[in-house]
Amino acid sequence: MNYQYHFCNHFKKQIKPYLRKYRSLFNDVIIALNTFDPRLAVRLKDGIYKIRLKSRDIPRGKSHAFRMIILLIIEEGLLVPVMIYFKGDQENVSKKEIAYHLAIIEAEINL
Repeated sequence: MNYQYHFCNHFKKQIKPYLRKYRSLFNDVIIALNTFDPRLAVRLKDGIYKIRLKSRDIPRGKSHAFRMIILLIIEEGLLVPVMIYFKGDQENVSKKEIAYHLAIIEAEINL
């Protein structure tokens, strides 16, 4: 199924520092969202998924690239990126940190 996607201001602020170094990252995010399949992503909880995001600017592959947390709103067919992080900088993200970012995103899209 093809989903529509929405970039909130909170996500744009997170990705901005990475865009300076990884110029094709935004296009890679769009490609990942267009090819998103919930069966292949890691389900964190209802409607929240984590995907591995390969950037064309990093020649190492997905294991040393980015991770993106996505909110899937099935009723509206909408994908909303919640947060992005570089695996080289941060090994894992805590549930508390995901909940923090999710609360901000939900407030922005009025859920």
